[in-house]
Amino acid sequence: MTRNEQRAAISLAVAAAILWIPMFGLVTGRPPGFLRDLGFLSGPPGTPLAWVLGLVVGVGYAAFAVRNIPVVRQHWCAVSWFKLLAIIAAVAAATVEEAFFRRLIMDPLMRAGWSAPAQVIASGLAFGAAHGIWGVVTGHGMIGLRVMMATGTLGLALAFIYLVGERSLTPVIVSHFLVTATIQPGILIAAFSGQMRNPPTSTGPATSEQ
Repeated sequence: MTRNEQRAAISLAVAAAILWIPMFGLVTGRPPGFLRDLGFLSGPPGTPLAWVLGLVVGVGYAAFAVRNIPVVRQHWCAVSWFKLLAIIAAVAAATVEEAFFRRLIMDPLMRAGWSAPAQVIASGLAFGAAHGIWGVVTGHGMIGLRVMMATGTLGLALAFIYLVGERSLTPVIVSHFLVTATIQPGILIAAFSGQMRNPPTSTGPATSEQ
């Protein structure tokens, strides 16, 4: 395992541990009914349009990363303990992050009288800003900026789907899971190796810093 892969593995393990702390709370019923009402067991299941949009966004976003980032393409369907860890992290990330950035941000804004577009923008900007931590973790400010722009765009799409789905978390959780489970751990390795600072072009793959 290279140094960049080791750094990516440690970061992914730490992120998974942090995300599973609130996830365990949800699983054990804190707050009561939250997990039950995500839409999988009860609560709003989402509209057909939201499901279609969610699948399109999830598959499209993941496919773009697989096509354009060589190390993501290398790892997206690999069978390894690293990939298993990524899937475990993706379950918690999709549930916890969507619960926070969609339900816990957008619903209070709705009750405060904010318009639907304002709710979507606030949710998307918060989602992108939170992922700016990548710049700190990798030590590359440009990577943090690129991640903020990419995840902010994804956040806007997921926030819109949340509204289209009548505020059901189910379609956006599934969409988010598809993205994270597909691009991890490759996207982390790409960040640490510098591939996301110097994105690949059509003339060839970016160089990797070991």
